[in-house]
Amino acid sequence: MRKSLLNIYHELKESGSESDFPYLLANTMYKKLLARFNGFPSSWRQWTLQGDLADFKTNDRVILSEAPDLDEIEADGIYKEAKFSDARYQITMKTFGKTFTVTRRTIINDDMNGVIRMPQAFGRSTVRTMVKKFLSLLLGGVNAYDNATLFALRGGVAVNYNVNVALANTAAGMNAVAACMSKMRLATDPDSGELMGITPKFLMTGTTLAPAAQQLIKSAQILPASANGGGTYNVIGTLTPIEEPLIDSILGTTWWAVLADPQDCPLIEVGFLDGKAEPDLLVKKPEMVSLAGGTEDPYGYEFDDINYKVRHDWAMALAYYQAICRGSS
Repeated sequence: MRKSLLNIYHELKESGSESDFPYLLANTMYKKLLARFNGFPSSWRQWTLQGDLADFKTNDRVILSEAPDLDEIEADGIYKEAKFSDARYQITMKTFGKTFTVTRRTIINDDMNGVIRMPQAFGRSTVRTMVKKFLSLLLGGVNAYDNATLFALRGGVAVNYNVNVALANTAAGMNAVAACMSKMRLATDPDSGELMGITPKFLMTGTTLAPAAQQLIKSAQILPASANGGGTYNVIGTLTPIEEPLIDSILGTTWWAVLADPQDCPLIEVGFLDGKAEPDLLVKKPEMVSLAGGTEDPYGYEFDDINYKVRHDWAMALAYYQAICRGSS
């Protein structure tokens, strides 16, 4: 039989350990919070690079230029020193959080359902807060490591976007995705001009375009030019479709993009304090004690309100602009 919060409190009180009640409740709440945090339908772990940060200081991320081609060395020849240039982006951790209170009246009236829904809601909101911030970087207007704005022309060329190309399960849709894949494969280092060797991996959309992306990748074909040219070829079949529901509200229902593997060429880096991606749930220690006088109060809590805090430490930064080719905005 499910116990009410009040019954749990009274059992603890009879055992002489009623002060454990806020912590027992917090333990249950934290499990619910983590379940919703890890179960929220977001693909952010797939398309971001996650790392560790030790403190709240600004950390530099150095990006080296591509290495020059090797020289042919004659017998007893001299090896020339390679010259590299570097650029950087910076990442700084911030704290995000909220407090909420479980009141004496709520505990008396609750049958576990209402109170438990609070941390579940915060588990979802923690993920939403992060992903909204990540996606805000893809609105444009943010400078990349070469000090040029994301999705801006570089040398008069649109290197990581196609203008107003819709995603649909048609030949035009397939060609638009294939064009983005080609741009990514042909991406060059902005300093040396050398090919970076990036491999496209994901076709990312919001929920509205997710069915079209799934169908397009599975069905897109290019017929051979000659009768004996072999079988059909799916030019975009190597991509994995990923759905990010918050794209629809943050970037638009027609937004789509081809992304690289973040382990190979990260678009967005996310750093967590000591590598802990999950939020914390903290409970405030009791500050009030029961005073003598009158008959015993069956609801004689050492304090009327139990105060909890949700806290999440993380950082984000735009890394390689070459890791994305955007379609419609």
